[in-house]
Amino acid sequence: MSVIDLLITIIVVTILVTIALGVMTYIAYKLRLSRRPTAQGQGASGPRFFVVYEPPVPASPAADEHVA
Repeated sequence: MSVIDLLITIIVVTILVTIALGVMTYIAYKLRLSRRPTAQGQGASGPRFFVVYEPPVPASPAADEHVA
C-alpha cells in the first residue's frame, strides 16, 4: 500500500465517520425534542421546581423613633 492509498483511506474514513456522527447527533436532537415536557406540567402557580422568594416585610418604625 502506497502513501497515497493510505492517505485516501484515512480521508474517506474520516468523512464517513463525520457523516455518521452528524446523523446520530441529529437523531439524538430529535429524540430530545420529543421528550420535552409540555406546558401542562406546570400548574397555575408557576414552575414546578422553583419557589418564588418573597422577602419578609420590615416592621414599620414607630413615629417617635424618627429624629428630625
